[in-house]
Amino acid sequence: MSEDVKNPNYWKSLGELARNDEYEKFVEREFPENATELNDEVSRRSFLRVMGASIALAGFAACRRPVQKIMPYSKMPEDVVPGKPLYYASAMPFQGALDGIVVENNEGRPSKIEGNELHPSSNGNTSIFGQAAILNMFDPDRSRKVRKDGEQSSVSAFAKFCSEHFADTSQNIAFISEANSSPTYNRLKEQALDKFSNAQWVTYEAFGEDNALEGTNIAFGQRLRTVNHYDKAETIVSFDHDFLNPAGDNNSVQNTKQFTDGRDVTSPEDEMSRFYAIESTFSLTGSNADNRLRVKSGEIDLFIYALAAELAKSVNGLSAFSGYTNKFSDHEWIPVLAEELLENQGESILTVGRDHKPALHAAVAAMNVALNNAEETVTYHDVPHIDNHNNNEAFAEVVESLENGNIDTVVLVGTNPAFTAPADLNFSDALSNAGQVIHLSEYYNETSKLANWHINRAHFLEAWGDGYSYSGTRSIIQPQIEPLYSGVSEIEFLSTVLNGEKPKGYDLVQHTWKDFYSSDFKAQWRKALHDGIADDTGFPTKSVDISRTFNNRVSDFLGNASTAEGMELVIRTDSTVFDGRFANNGWLQELPKPMTKITWDNVALMSKKTADELGVEEAGLGKAEVEMIAITVDGTTVEMPAWVQPGHADDSITITVGYGREGVGRVANKSGFDTYPLRTTDNMHFASDVSVEKTGQMYEVACTQDHNTMEGRSLLRHATLQEYREDPHFSSYESSYDAEMPGVAFAEEHGEDDPLSIFNPIDEQEYPDDQPQWGMSIDLNACTGCGVCTIACTAENNIPVVGKREVNRGREMHWIRNDRYFDGDVNNPKALHQPVPCMHCEMAPCEQVCPVAATTHSEDGMNQMAYNRCIGTRYCANNCPYKVRRFNFFNYTKEFLTGGDDPEIIQMAMNPEVTIRFRGVMEKCTYCVQRVNRAKINRDIETDGATQKPEDGAVETACQQACPADAIYFGDLTDPESEVVKTKKNNRNYLLLEELNTRPRTSYLSELSNPNPKLA
Repeated sequence: MSEDVKNPNYWKSLGELARNDEYEKFVEREFPENATELNDEVSRRSFLRVMGASIALAGFAACRRPVQKIMPYSKMPEDVVPGKPLYYASAMPFQGALDGIVVENNEGRPSKIEGNELHPSSNGNTSIFGQAAILNMFDPDRSRKVRKDGEQSSVSAFAKFCSEHFADTSQNIAFISEANSSPTYNRLKEQALDKFSNAQWVTYEAFGEDNALEGTNIAFGQRLRTVNHYDKAETIVSFDHDFLNPAGDNNSVQNTKQFTDGRDVTSPEDEMSRFYAIESTFSLTGSNADNRLRVKSGEIDLFIYALAAELAKSVNGLSAFSGYTNKFSDHEWIPVLAEELLENQGESILTVGRDHKPALHAAVAAMNVALNNAEETVTYHDVPHIDNHNNNEAFAEVVESLENGNIDTVVLVGTNPAFTAPADLNFSDALSNAGQVIHLSEYYNETSKLANWHINRAHFLEAWGDGYSYSGTRSIIQPQIEPLYSGVSEIEFLSTVLNGEKPKGYDLVQHTWKDFYSSDFKAQWRKALHDGIADDTGFPTKSVDISRTFNNRVSDFLGNASTAEGMELVIRTDSTVFDGRFANNGWLQELPKPMTKITWDNVALMSKKTADELGVEEAGLGKAEVEMIAITVDGTTVEMPAWVQPGHADDSITITVGYGREGVGRVANKSGFDTYPLRTTDNMHFASDVSVEKTGQMYEVACTQDHNTMEGRSLLRHATLQEYREDPHFSSYESSYDAEMPGVAFAEEHGEDDPLSIFNPIDEQEYPDDQPQWGMSIDLNACTGCGVCTIACTAENNIPVVGKREVNRGREMHWIRNDRYFDGDVNNPKALHQPVPCMHCEMAPCEQVCPVAATTHSEDGMNQMAYNRCIGTRYCANNCPYKVRRFNFFNYTKEFLTGGDDPEIIQMAMNPEVTIRFRGVMEKCTYCVQRVNRAKINRDIETDGATQKPEDGAVETACQQACPADAIYFGDLTDPESEVVKTKKNNRNYLLLEELNTRPRTSYLSELSNPNPKLA
């Protein structure tokens, strides 16, 4: 093994990089002081606020079928077997696109969401938002009633109001809606526009795809949706496009699958795509780049135009850029990128972030066409439900009409512009001029409080609906449970507005789908329900040509591009709470953000150089308090904590939205800082001429990036593709494969200069022949660091949220963490990601020291925890070299079972197959033992009791099933044909801390990158 692999220069934070006194003190203290009692000022109310919708997921739960009385079954419902879950196909809507899902139901109660393998948008996987959606449904803070002028009302009263109020079809009505691809919804939308002669309809998303649609309109003369096929590309160039992050692209699950497929390497002879990222903020997507260039967001346009001018020398279609020069024209990246793109015509992709102005999307579309990528790696689609006008401009016009008193009635469907609208529009004040305001939403939120009528919305798991995936696959949204709070779906709401009576969502959807199926409707309807998709659907691909209008407008684009002087402000969606719609989700609030590892807050990101110029000190290791800064744009000031982000562009500050909310829910309230006031119609995503000053105040930030640090040991192994070809065994610590050893990869005896083992080598180990031996392998070359494994594990295993204060004390309970390392210079490092669950060591150090044998080894090779035996000594955690064991400091569950409004049904929101842990016990990853045992039982039933091992693939752990990159393999190590054994035979396979000879059942495939040697 090379010296670089033995002693990597990986670091998690600036404090660790410096290895100062503060760092040394922090790592010496494995458990914080006063870690045994919740003895400071925490009332039950504040405890509930912090825990919120994590464990107190109650909500007057009902069965899938409406129940009038509680009594035993007199006749067992068909297919219902107590203790055996059922699975139903459905789809999750998000920003006007559906992801196919399968929902696990336990006796009429949805408990877990997985991807639908038949659906192209998910391929059986999910995003963090998909995994956390189950928690949103059981959120006790969701709106529970219809309100009229703030007072409780009813759906029937609202229907009566609609029949009377909307009898006047000539009144001026403004419908303001969130993005929605439902054909039923859009059928009702057309009916509304036909019925009301003076109605207008605007779709408003604070961070939508309008800029991208306007870009294709400029380039091709029509608003088309761009779909990138990353698996078909040899070269990918991203301009500030976080396409692997669900907060940056609502097709992220499919993007991730395709991206990692194009980089799958099983032998030195394999090829992998090359990915270039040009961006200001160190994004999740940028962390997976082979070559990354940090550029201010305000200068991305200069870089794109310089590249277009370089390409214009060699390809047709870009003549409008010929001869153009700017500060990037002589940049070393420009000729290198141009050369590689020209070599890979028809096999490359250029893409730009949806926040950037339409001119950049048009320029990128033109380059893709000129490079023959259109209809090959990039396709353009005519989407029927997309409006033909610019929605951002139309929304501003509606607000202006409101200010002038020209709108009689405003109907808001799902959207929350009182919180998310540009600040200069003064939407809240303008709304007060309307005669009637009607708002449908899941929460009684900022907009609801301004409305005359608030209608509580049903969650998508509670209602019938339909829609299209990002690329056009049509699906039915099938309810899993009766609405917990008698909510109304958006299609039922619109129909009530139109007709004055509440219909059944099922009838509305069926009415639409009868137009799709001209014959044998019943059979095709049932098949679409069962499979979760309609056959032979998808938006048709459009052939495109650059319009003359585009060439005429290029000179205006080039003339408006100028060097971004001074400090700039970049405004983005948040990686976990998005635009604020997930702010009351405790799982997402406590999920560390992929690049900063911050939880429960948003911060102002900046480079080390920028921080030094501002006099801002970075957060040291174990330092919870950071400096506050005041950011002023156009006379509006927002104060928030500053955070130094390695790899961030200089003279640029990035902030995220979605925090600082009030009166929405116990989790969201007072978490973070509201940054929407800095957004205006001129500065929707970027602002220049920004003033930044220190306030002299300090603020506590909960960050996990330095928890469980392993002090520079060889944990994550990485090489370039060329280095791998020169030394295929670069990641091996002289490990070998032995088919007789279930551990597959194990340490041999080492020489005198090698690290000593804490155990004597074992030559033989006996295992029952009739039992599988479980193991896992994680491909770091596929893992993108998205964190969906952590959320999936949380949802599957009833893992509690502990809150910001406890996270700061190092007490987060996640069973699988996702470590993020930096390698190289602080200004321009490479980022690397590594998920770390329990290793399930064959020679487990934790088992050696437990005084009560609470942690033991099972006959099928898993490290188990007997919670009833554990007395909380924490010796096992002290002795675990991987730091993957979690201690329950508080009885989180009991607080709710004794203090909640509905203690009998709180547990209905939890996985019934997983034990609810109590205070004082140790817990950790179990390889989803409940899923393993279910597969064993099913196998016994299939074979009439003849003991046989489950087939390969019969067991998927929660993290494995959710991972959109398919980076996790799990299976029987005694089966030589199993996928996990095949991965462990790969020459990139290695073990964490192999020199300790703990024989982990979990191993890793080292990460590879494919940088351009000309830019090294």
